Amino acid sequence: MIKNERGFTLIEVVMVIVVLAIAGTGILMYFAGLSGRPDAVTLAQAAALAQEKVERLIADKKANGFNTVVSETPAALPAPFDRFTREVEVFCVQEADLDTSNGTMPNCSDSDINAKRVRVNVSWGGGSADFVTVMTSH
Repeated sequence: MIKNERGFTLIEVVMVIVVLAIAGTGILMYFAGLSGRPDAVTLAQAAALAQEKVERLIADKKANGFNTVVSETPAALPAPFDRFTREVEVFCVQEADLDTSNGTMPNCSDSDINAKRVRVNVSWGGGSADFVTVMTSH
């Protein structure tokens, strides 16, 4: 005797749950990418570009003197990093003001420790990152 029962089997219910979980994960990943937060690759590239600039400033300082460490206006970088823009901001600071964002320029003659606060800003279409260090004349 065959009964005509209606309903879903356990396998069918489990399969629907699995399909919905996979689709839901894909949708969540899509919206998580739209959050405006830069991905790890972009941040790593920005950090590398800032580090490269700081190393070039240190080399110029050693070769040409402390007064060659100066601010630079924002400039687009060449390919393959043409989606990035880099800016250098330099302030002469006193020892007590190393963490401030203002000071005097260009030759630090009023500073007793001859220190410069150097901020390298790397920006791209989705945001920017600041990298700060202090350079001395020593």
